[in-house]
Amino acid sequence: MTPVNYFLDKFPPTVEKAVDKLAVDMTFADRTRLANMNEAALIRFHHSYGIFLRSEFRLPGNDPLMKSCMSTATLKTITPEQASFVILKQLQKRLLAGHTLKIIK
Repeated sequence: MTPVNYFLDKFPPTVEKAVDKLAVDMTFADRTRLANMNEAALIRFHHSYGIFLRSEFRLPGNDPLMKSCMSTATLKTITPEQASFVILKQLQKRLLAGHTLKIIK
């Protein structure tokens, strides 16, 4: 892997690429839990997972991804906390659009 490809894989420049990376790295159980979270649960989950997202994707610092988050959320400015929530919400939307994931006990 070339240094440029490594950098783009580690620090995706768009929300779509960040969601791609997260979806591949998550277990089926985690994807199912995330897909089935209501808005309140998603916000609570974001308190901890958002820290991981900001560290993993270098928010702030990854200006292309910050701009992509701002565009996706149709905001004029965006904080790293808002950007990580945009990524998480888009991941949830993709999981729900693909198929319904249900927890089986």
